[in-house]
Amino acid sequence: MRTAAKLLALCAVVLAVAAWSPEPSPIYPRGYYRLYDRYSVWRPDDGLPWYIVKEVDWADPRLLKWGYLPAMHDAQPYYCLVDHDAPTGSHIPVWIFACGDPDTVELLYNTNRPPLGLLYGGPY
Repeated sequence: MRTAAKLLALCAVVLAVAAWSPEPSPIYPRGYYRLYDRYSVWRPDDGLPWYIVKEVDWADPRLLKWGYLPAMHDAQPYYCLVDHDAPTGSHIPVWIFACGDPDTVELLYNTNRPPLGLLYGGPY
């Protein structure tokens, strides 16, 4: 019995290693909060994938430590706060992105302001 359990565990490890890919997986959220210097605006998704990237040369370690993740969308760099928990009253996790361009996120960091004031609509 122990041999069968060890064999199953070994198969699981082999499958996990075989499934791992160095390329980031695409994420297709229904929309995201676009970060501006004083507010955030909900934007519906345009159908293009988002990628959470690792080890990119433009990522600022200070922003990563503050909780931002480097992301790419439509070949543009972004910093995103990502939540993948289930909303209150649900057991289904949902991707929620709050993303801004590097200059805006740098401004938020330098002025010690969290992204607040989530709005719907607004300027593009």
